[in-house]
Amino acid sequence: MNKKQKVVMSAALALGALFAGCSSPDPIIACGREWNPAQGYVADTGSVFRMSDELIIQVRYGTGFDFNKLKIAFYEGTLEHKGAEIWKHEARVTDKLDAYTLEGRSRRGGYATAREMTKLKAEGTVVIEVSSEKGLIASKQLTIVNQ
Repeated sequence: MNKKQKVVMSAALALGALFAGCSSPDPIIACGREWNPAQGYVADTGSVFRMSDELIIQVRYGTGFDFNKLKIAFYEGTLEHKGAEIWKHEARVTDKLDAYTLEGRSRRGGYATAREMTKLKAEGTVVIEVSSEKGLIASKQLTIVNQ
C-alpha cells in the first residue's frame, strides 16, 4: 500500500467513524438499582437482582420516540420460552423524549423492590418486553434471586 492509499484509507475510516457516531443507538432496556435524577439515567445496571434490591427500569430509545404509546410488559419465563403475562404498564410518550423510566414506589418507602416490580412470589426469571403500536422495540431477561 503506497502513501496515497494509506491517506485515503485513513480518511475513509475517520469519515466512517464520524457518521457512526452520529447514528442513533439501538433501543435498550436498562435495569438498575439506582436512579440518577441529575443525569436522567439508571445507574448500577444489571440483569440479576435480589428480591430486596430496588429495581428501576428505563427504556432508552436513542432519539425522540416516533410513536405515542409505549407498552412495558412483564412475563414469566425466559426469552426463549416466554410464559404468561404478569402485568403491563402503558405510557404516553412524545418525540421530545429519548428515554422513559418506570419507577415504582415501595410500600416501605423508597423505590419498589425487584419483588414488588416484577410481582414474583419466589425467585425466577422474568422477561420485560417494550413495544409500541409499531411492534416490539426491545426485550430483556432478568433473573431474580432470594439472597
